[in-house]
Amino acid sequence: MTHLEKLRVGVVGVGFIGELHARIFSEIPTADLVAVADPDKERAKKIGEKFQCRYYQDYSELFNEKDIQAVSICVPDRYHLEPAIAAAKAGKNILLEKPIARTVEDAEKIRKAAEDNGVRLMVAHLLRFDPRYVQLHDRIQRGDLGEIIHIRAKRQNPKSIQDRLQGRTSMLYYVGVHDIDLVLWYTNSEVEEIYAKKVSKMYKEDCIFVLFSLKNGVVGSLEFSWSLPESYPSGIWSEVEIVGTKGAGHIDICDQGLVLCTNGFNFPDTLHWPEYNGKIFGDLRDELMHFVEAITNHKELLMPTEDSIKAVEFIEACLKSIEKGTPIKLG
Repeated sequence: MTHLEKLRVGVVGVGFIGELHARIFSEIPTADLVAVADPDKERAKKIGEKFQCRYYQDYSELFNEKDIQAVSICVPDRYHLEPAIAAAKAGKNILLEKPIARTVEDAEKIRKAAEDNGVRLMVAHLLRFDPRYVQLHDRIQRGDLGEIIHIRAKRQNPKSIQDRLQGRTSMLYYVGVHDIDLVLWYTNSEVEEIYAKKVSKMYKEDCIFVLFSLKNGVVGSLEFSWSLPESYPSGIWSEVEIVGTKGAGHIDICDQGLVLCTNGFNFPDTLHWPEYNGKIFGDLRDELMHFVEAITNHKELLMPTEDSIKAVEFIEACLKSIEKGTPIKLG
């Protein structure tokens, strides 16, 4: 196989996260940002000129570019299916922002399109590249915690997210999928039963609480909310706690070691995509660099597509449980 010195990449959807992808691809030495596409023509032009690459309003024009070997798809989750399949048919390797799709049915279509067209697919589950979560996973796999007994995770965000999204997606897809993937990754087990409840006082979803049991006997809970006041000092407050027969592990992310006090206290992010010395570093950069290296050097992708589909299956069961008001059995 021919060794590629640089992976030539295009980015589809250059909103907040897509612009970060474009910037990182333009900064890392193993990639070459060739083009961006966005349905907002002015947005595409602005980002294209900012990073000195070609830009398009229609992503199919980007896919038609023969020199592009891979694409990063960063459109909202409800629009994942069509560009992902189109990219596969165009022979482009795909980095697809999480979740893979809104339904298991659509997720399977995306996987099949990648397989049928001989392209590689990785769904961007960021926390698999976060050193805090990865170290806990490795300790569990090493047996340091013994056999897992129970697991708890929570993720809370300010209500400005809901103000911006206006009910266009569920918190389960937007933020909850992170912790759902962690549960499945840490426990390496199938889900047995899920019971979910939501509260809707300010928005369509203020919070969702989930109780679940796994086939290996583990029980757990998930707490998701985007109802924190805007005065809250951190944009994300997340926790994971795992108790096993030999030990326990706990991750608490709010104050990450940096505290700023201007108009109140603020706890800036120092690991996801912090900027310093004029470049973006952290988990997102590591994730994109891994994708580039794996595609370029034909190495294994660290996020199996099957795992991303299982996370969507979990979400579908949560939504079904909320709708019916009863526990849902899987498998």
